[in-house]
Amino acid sequence: MIENEIVELLIKKNLTISFAESATGGLLASTIISVCGASNILKESYITYSNESKMKILNVKQETINKYSVYSKEVAEEMVNGLYNITLSDICVSITGIAESNSIDDEKPFFYSIKTSNDKLYSFESSTIGSRNDSRYEMVNIIFSSLYRIIKDI
Repeated sequence: MIENEIVELLIKKNLTISFAESATGGLLASTIISVCGASNILKESYITYSNESKMKILNVKQETINKYSVYSKEVAEEMVNGLYNITLSDICVSITGIAESNSIDDEKPFFYSIKTSNDKLYSFESSTIGSRNDSRYEMVNIIFSSLYRIIKDI
C-alpha cells in the first residue's frame, strides 16, 4: 500500500510530514498513522474543517476565501503555507474541497498543495465521483500518489 511506501521513504530520508485537512477530515493523517513507524515521521496535523479554523490556525485570509471560495487552489496554498510556518515539517500537505453533493454522480472538486522544506510549492486540482466517504478515500489515494512522487525526488 502506498502509505507504507511513503512512511518507509520518509524514514529513509529522515523527513517529517504534517497535514492540514478539510475535505478529508483527518483521513490523511489517520492513514499514515496506521503504518508502523509513523511516529518517526508524523510531526503534527490539523483538521481545519471550518473557515474560522482555517483562518485562526493556518492564517488563511478571509479575503482569499471571499475572492476565490474556500474550495480553491489559493486557499489550499495559504493552508499549506500556514501549516509550514507552524510545524516547520519537511513536507506539508493541505487539502480543501467538496466531499459531498446532491448526487453521488456529481463531480466533487478538490484542491491540495504540498510544500517542501526546500521551499518548493506544488498545487493540484482534482475531482472525485461517488459517495462522501468514497470521495474522501479517493482523495487520499490521489494525494498520496503525488506525495510519493515528490518525496522520491527530494
